[in-house]
Amino acid sequence: MSLRADLYADITGFLTAKCDADPDELSAESDLYNDIGIDSLDLVAMAQTLQGAYGISMDDERIGSLRTVGDVLEFAVSKVETTATV
Repeated sequence: MSLRADLYADITGFLTAKCDADPDELSAESDLYNDIGIDSLDLVAMAQTLQGAYGISMDDERIGSLRTVGDVLEFAVSKVETTATV
């Protein structure tokens, strides 16, 4: 699998497990707050999960500005790619 596919699987897996999201209804366009009902604690927990799995650092302020599954995915991909090139 590709990095993007791995991250997407981890993000949607987290949302399914922690937020009771229906995996069949999740897409990159799914709104974290309106469609999924994530709260700020779950968002921080998801960031910590990704940080631990991929060895990246995710700024809390930036995490709070993410609105969709796709936003989280793109942010995480950019962090992993940046970390890999350092």
